[in-house]
Amino acid sequence: MTVGQIHELWVAAGGLENREDQPQPLSTEDRLAAVRRNELKRIWNLMTEDGWETYSPESDPEVHRWRQAQRERRERESRAASGPAPELIRYRIVAQGTDPEHPGASVLTHYAYGRSVEEAVATVREALEKPGGVYGDQGLYRVVEVAEESWDSVLRQQEEARRRYLTTILENATTTVRGRELDSLDADLVGRLDDFFTRAVVFPDPHTPGVHPRPHQATFGWTSEQPYIEHASDPGRALALFLLSYLDHYGLNLQAAARTGEQPVSEGRPSAREAEGGEAPAELVERVLDICGQHYTAVTGTNSEQWDQESDREVVGIALRTVPMAERDAYPQALDTYLHEHLALLERLWQRYGPDGMFAGELVLVDLPGCFVLCERIDSSPLWLEGVWVREGQEENVLERLKNAWLYDTGAGEGDGR
Repeated sequence: MTVGQIHELWVAAGGLENREDQPQPLSTEDRLAAVRRNELKRIWNLMTEDGWETYSPESDPEVHRWRQAQRERRERESRAASGPAPELIRYRIVAQGTDPEHPGASVLTHYAYGRSVEEAVATVREALEKPGGVYGDQGLYRVVEVAEESWDSVLRQQEEARRRYLTTILENATTTVRGRELDSLDADLVGRLDDFFTRAVVFPDPHTPGVHPRPHQATFGWTSEQPYIEHASDPGRALALFLLSYLDHYGLNLQAAARTGEQPVSEGRPSAREAEGGEAPAELVERVLDICGQHYTAVTGTNSEQWDQESDREVVGIALRTVPMAERDAYPQALDTYLHEHLALLERLWQRYGPDGMFAGELVLVDLPGCFVLCERIDSSPLWLEGVWVREGQEENVLERLKNAWLYDTGAGEGDGR
């Protein structure tokens, strides 16, 4: 039927009339007529929106859905009466259109029971294969996906996905730690972290099938119930070692804290990297001082006669202890680039905390050009800098104020996850 013919039927059925004044309730005939009017209106809108010249139920996605719903209802009624054979599996069969110009649905989904994929597909084909049909002589659709729809298959697919996820965790964590292994690992701490990651990541749900902590043990060990069993897994141990190596890399000695019962304390880089935190050569200190001085003069309008040269040199020397040996030759250029890129933030820091700023006197380090290299180190290696700063006998709260001013007051950490 053409668009014009559909429109004529719709008009004849009263589709363009105002029916608000019709008596209520509607009779059965009125209800059927209303259903027909709505269906004709839907078809007419479908044809005009998609540019169909003629209408055929075989090309109408709604018709396919209705027929599918009828088949599924008959299947449910049939199963309720006799129940499917125990060996039958429910499959979802997806067919995709082969002709992009075909006005019908591009993808169709059907469901069927069978003892195998082939049997389920054959069942669908037998029901729908006819001239002009979905899988018929015209070849408008082809099967592109067949999947089990049973409860067991869903659990199996979830378990397979979980195992792939855990394999990825294990491989990535192991690769990251390789070459950075810690010496003298605290076995008790590793065991506790392994237990935590096993419960939280590897087997987070105590009610799913498989190996997992029993219900009374599913509180991460925070229970007075016996027997205090710790659970272990390869991914859990890999994550435990990764966490310890990561924290140790940034100077948080978690193992020592676990032994002493104290809070984790930043001590700079780990012992394996202590050589990298040695005193910087005087030449490097002078080069960095010169770069900081140039940018400081541009921002503040002051000159070297107004600076405390001795304190400035001490600050720069402490900051350079946190620059790895392999990066020290290139560091002056990297610092210069960093300060150029953050010129607006440096100016804001001075405007707020300089002698004429709203918070004048609250940030003593702002009086030294060396505070600029501290800003870069705060942005690049904050934990290492804090450890070295305290170890050198400096006041921790002085650095903490600069860190807060730089990262939060001026917005230096915006956009980089800080």
